[in-house]
Amino acid sequence: MSRILIAALLLLAGTVSVQGAKDIEFNVDFFCGWEGYYRPMEWTPVEIGIGAMKDPFSGTFTITARQDGLNTLNVIHSFVLTPDRPLTAPLVTKFAFATDRCTLAIRDEKGRTRWQQAINLWDFSATNRMLRVVQEQDLLIGLLGQARFGLLRLPQETACTSDRGAGKVFLGSKVPRAAPWDWTGYVSLDLLVICDLDWSLLQPQQARAIGEWISNGGTALVILGQHPLPADSPLRAFVPFDIGEPKQVQIPPRVLEEWGLDASRAQTVTAWPLAPKPSAVIPRKVETAEGDCLWGVGYAGFGRMAVLAFNPAQLDEQQSSRSATFWTRQMAAVYRSQTSGAGLLSAGGRRIILVEESQRGGNPPAGFNPNDNRYQITLAQNATNRVMDFLYQLDQMKPLSIWWIVLTLMALAVLLGPVDYLVLKRLDKLPYTWLTSTGWIVIFTVGAYFGVQWLRAGAMEVRAVSVLDGIADSNCAWATSYTGLFAPRSGDYRLAGLPPNQWWSGISPMREEVWAFQRDMGMQQIHCLQVDGGNLPVSLPVNMWTVQPLLSEWALDRMPFTATVEHGAGTAVVEIRNTSDSAIERGYVLFADTCADLGPVQAHSTTRFDVRTRPFRSWEQAGSRPTYNRRQTAVMVPGANVPRYPGQLGGPAESAFLAQGCLSRTLAMHACLDSGAALVCVVFEKAPLPMDVKDRSYAVNHVQVARQLVLPKK
Repeated sequence: MSRILIAALLLLAGTVSVQGAKDIEFNVDFFCGWEGYYRPMEWTPVEIGIGAMKDPFSGTFTITARQDGLNTLNVIHSFVLTPDRPLTAPLVTKFAFATDRCTLAIRDEKGRTRWQQAINLWDFSATNRMLRVVQEQDLLIGLLGQARFGLLRLPQETACTSDRGAGKVFLGSKVPRAAPWDWTGYVSLDLLVICDLDWSLLQPQQARAIGEWISNGGTALVILGQHPLPADSPLRAFVPFDIGEPKQVQIPPRVLEEWGLDASRAQTVTAWPLAPKPSAVIPRKVETAEGDCLWGVGYAGFGRMAVLAFNPAQLDEQQSSRSATFWTRQMAAVYRSQTSGAGLLSAGGRRIILVEESQRGGNPPAGFNPNDNRYQITLAQNATNRVMDFLYQLDQMKPLSIWWIVLTLMALAVLLGPVDYLVLKRLDKLPYTWLTSTGWIVIFTVGAYFGVQWLRAGAMEVRAVSVLDGIADSNCAWATSYTGLFAPRSGDYRLAGLPPNQWWSGISPMREEVWAFQRDMGMQQIHCLQVDGGNLPVSLPVNMWTVQPLLSEWALDRMPFTATVEHGAGTAVVEIRNTSDSAIERGYVLFADTCADLGPVQAHSTTRFDVRTRPFRSWEQAGSRPTYNRRQTAVMVPGANVPRYPGQLGGPAESAFLAQGCLSRTLAMHACLDSGAALVCVVFEKAPLPMDVKDRSYAVNHVQVARQLVLPKK
């Protein structure tokens, strides 16, 4: 018998050893951010590389990381490994500020964990950290292609100024193979530079992702080089210029001087002449004496794309000493407003500037940020806090009255004191006091728990604030929704009716300042299945003691209304065609320095408004910027440009215009107002939710607003 037992134990040990050997066969590489640079609580690209294996394997890869103080995001991606072929999985996730680690896991089709590893992301030594924080006052530039003409020296030769103080310029490059395949992988960038890229190395999905990001409010600078942009590239639809055949052109001295180069020497380069597309809006362009366009910037949806027709590496070597000035003026010109003439990079008034040569030696090394142990939330994250105030405004979430606690303690004191004493004395059982007092405490503890549950119980409720943005006479339309789920019973809830291109994540209320040593637990576990083009929640853990807030973003097929605007002296004629099933309750039209109120429009009907305008500035007056009080409420004090709205749509809606997912589009819209465009904003009555909670009945409180930008006629 003992021999049989020993043999069984040896067989079991051998089986475990073989299984352990199989579990460590995976060779996994992990890269995050743009060379490690990331913005806390924003979408960040992650590249997973799995080495080749001899046997095929099918399963899921999971990235688990704390994304903010409340939520831990679990990104699940299904994959198939073919024999002797490695696999690269470009994913996107979110990391909280100073998140210490993330967990990588590979599971088979049956859900069994076959490989798992924890990756340290945050080290006490700033130079050894895998993640490098980019603050709001900093500028993050992404680079695809060749780093020519001093591009790599930009972090040492330039800096960023803003209303929040001095910041640094960071540059993170990626090879074409590692470029994100989804538009969310570019969200953390302030500017994407595509320099002399071999377009054949870029997959169609990657090119489409760049275009979608620009359409949603991103900004890119494309520098044409030796390789022509393919005619079938999805990015061509977003380029505001037609690209001609390359030829020799001479750069005029005035252009060289405008770009900060030496204008005393003639410069001849091989360029791809640009011609604005008939439907494109081109705020600025630079032409040669012969009329060839060398540089231009145009709108692509809600974003901007600048195109330089030649590679500056062709310039004389003497010009290389002025490369920092050249790039600084190129990047500032992409954002330059026609009215202000300032290179504004955000609502905080960020500008890229040159650093004096005498100060470069004292700068920290590239990649090191002296302020990365402290993080101050951005303007968008502060506005998101105000949106969540609406999501948390539930009767069930109000604090319990202090009188319930007082009455409970008084009742317990009476029962433990005179009642317990008198009853036991009458029964001649006073020695049993220790038992009865313990029983009363247990009964009151259980009763208090279920009593609070009864007081907090109520119908399940879903609150949401949705913002739909579009451009008239175009197919550019985007949506952002802020959703809060409350349930009287804790459990996992599932969403239904989700379009495959939606990007879901959690959001949470944030303090004004976060320090590296203040690490929250991220107790809510959100599981999302990430496929090409979307990140959809598998299950949502809703706790009865709080609200589960969520953020979703996606591209719309069409807007629920269309508008035409005619603007005269003191009057405006607005025609709104409501194509949705919900009635428009109210709205207004916004111009650069005036606005006008609009009335209701019934579902599936058209209404024409002939209204008088009143003075209203669409930007805060020069010298006002947001600061934050102890309640995390924005207060305007002297310093920057921030978009303004009349206020008829309500606080949650207009706070959402400046929140995460909407701010870049809002800035683009307000920049267009300076050029004569109009912005029509409406709020819908009892609009349906953009999703459904599966197998649940619940109350709905949905605020849906829509904005349509009407560009001026040429």
